[in-house]
Order: sequence, then structure tokens, then C-alpha cells
Amino acid sequence: MDSLELAHRCAEIAIDKKCEDILLLDVQQRTVIADYFVIASAKNKRQLRAVAEGLAADAATSGRKTRRVEGTGSDRWVLLDLGDVVVHLFDGDGRTYYDLESLWADAPRVPLRRRPVRATS
Repeated sequence: MDSLELAHRCAEIAIDKKCEDILLLDVQQRTVIADYFVIASAKNKRQLRAVAEGLAADAATSGRKTRRVEGTGSDRWVLLDLGDVVVHLFDGDGRTYYDLESLWADAPRVPLRRRPVRATS
């Protein structure tokens, strides 16, 4: 599975786990740490953990190693490093605080294959 396919797979898992405002960024020309970032919002700590566990389990099933997981004890943020793809999961306040969309504003957005849920105000 190439890195774009992996990024789409991560986004689809986030969609299936009811994450909101899922964003897929192509960062290949902007950093050496990954090819793609997946950014998604969860409603609470339980959902953050469920999505992270689902992503890690799917990676293991497909033969991918999860290189690093950070923030699992946090209420605001979880990061999964899958090598070419880094997944950032946030609660609403954490996403606003870290504001990765602004930090990586020059990175092209990749259209998702499936339509995600949009946050309601």
C-alpha cells in the first residue's frame, strides 16, 4: 500500500469512527517527516482513544508498523506516526489550539474519497 492509499485508509477509518472535519494534507514537498498528514476531530477522550486504537489495529493487520503514538493519555490530542503518514486526532479545543491547518496552510489538500461528517456549531 503506497502512502496516499494509506492516508485515504486512515481518513476512512476516522470517518467510520464518526470523526469530524477530516482533512488530508499532502506535505511531501514541505517536510521530510511524512508524505501526508491526516487531521481529524473527535468529540471526547473515549472517541480519541477508539480512533487511535482502530488506526493502530488496521495498520498492524495490513503489515504496517505504528512507529510512534503520542498523547494517548491526553484529553485533547493523539498522534500516530505510521511512517509516510502521520495522523493527528484532536478534540475541538485541541484542534483550535494547535491550529495545524494554519501551520500547514501551503500544503495541498487532497480530496477525500468518502464524505466526512461536518462539525455542527
